[in-house]
Amino acid sequence: MVNYIVWILIGILYTPVFYSLYSFRWDKVDYTHAYFILPISLWLAWRKRAQLKKISQAGNIKYSWLGLSVFSIGIATFIFGWREDYLFVTTLSLIPVLYGLIICLYGFSMAKSLLFPILYLLLMVPPPFGILDSITLPMRHGTSVAAEVILRLFDYPVTRDGLLLTIGYNDIFMGQPCSGFRSLITMFSLVLVYVYMGKGSLTQKLILTSLIVPITLLGNVVRVITLCLITFYFGEEAGQGFFHNFSGIVIFIITIIGLIGAETLLGMKNESI
Repeated sequence: MVNYIVWILIGILYTPVFYSLYSFRWDKVDYTHAYFILPISLWLAWRKRAQLKKISQAGNIKYSWLGLSVFSIGIATFIFGWREDYLFVTTLSLIPVLYGLIICLYGFSMAKSLLFPILYLLLMVPPPFGILDSITLPMRHGTSVAAEVILRLFDYPVTRDGLLLTIGYNDIFMGQPCSGFRSLITMFSLVLVYVYMGKGSLTQKLILTSLIVPITLLGNVVRVITLCLITFYFGEEAGQGFFHNFSGIVIFIITIIGLIGAETLLGMKNESI
């Protein structure tokens, strides 16, 4: 009964945080993949229900001092973030709060079993605006440079001025959506779960996970080049219309094909869901 009361209090404590996240913050920073992070984390924990039941019945020793320390760090982080109105810090505090509380109430074995679902929640923590800009700006610049170099190799009349690509008589500006960050973080979130559920050695899983970034960035370069070519041959209206809105599918397809190929080479197989 005490355990339920504790979880209810934690739920009440973080309700304003989740309200802020789901209401506006993720949309502001183009971090919309975060909407499905909590449901996936809960699902991953639910899949372990049989294992968690066995751990609970075994009566594992609780590490109260360790759990209380981690929990205290989490609460202190929450208070600091709340007082400073810093949503990044307040959301981040959920990780140590959950992990420490599970150790205190159910023991270290259960906390260890739930480590990945808990750490997965890090992907819903909204990055500060300054950090986000420092990430996306180099990505936009790198994408524009790569697109220019590749198009020049095929003798297309393309020039670049900073983030502005000019192909023929058409200008294409590499705005924040062209950085590929949203596609990268979304694919990383999905593939991370896929790799976690897969069968294979830790080395194989680490290699496959490390390939997410270069494959997704390659997909984004292909998307921008395709956008340039459509604009060049069919005009700006065609390039900025339907294709521009749905070109993220190009990144998705390239990433999936690349990861399936890498998984095959590594000899990895996945469990059935």
